Amino acid sequence: MSDWRRIDIDAFDPESGRLTAQDLIPPYTTVVTLADLQPKISQLRSLSSSGDVNSAINLATTDPPYSADENTKAEYFRAVLDTLKQVRQADITNIVKSLDSKQHDVLIKFLYKGMSIPEGQKQGGILLTWFEKLTQIAGVTPVVHYLSDRNTV
Repeated sequence: MSDWRRIDIDAFDPESGRLTAQDLIPPYTTVVTLADLQPKISQLRSLSSSGDVNSAINLATTDPPYSADENTKAEYFRAVLDTLKQVRQADITNIVKSLDSKQHDVLIKFLYKGMSIPEGQKQGGILLTWFEKLTQIAGVTPVVHYLSDRNTV
């Protein structure tokens, strides 16, 4: 016991709840499948093709599929990217102003995801324009939330 400073006291305490990697995964009540999300994707594409991009962006950033598998998330992201591409640069500011702070957080997640994958990098200019307008209106708060949030789109 001469080296008492190196003893891990928590190892001897049965109530010292050590966290595992499984404990850090957020609990989801339901897992979203592509079949569940297909009506929302269809509605999103319908709104954006009819020219109602404000409603389409509002729909896309409301209740994103956090608990879906990667293929479902990728399909949803393609629909969101198609919508983001159709917006004129002059309208981006008004659309971003119409969103609330939670929608800003979701939008920044979509922008970062777009900048990280090849099909989104092809549209880098428009994504950077969205990013610029979003940070001008909402500040860096959505970026900080993106960096600290474990939920991915």
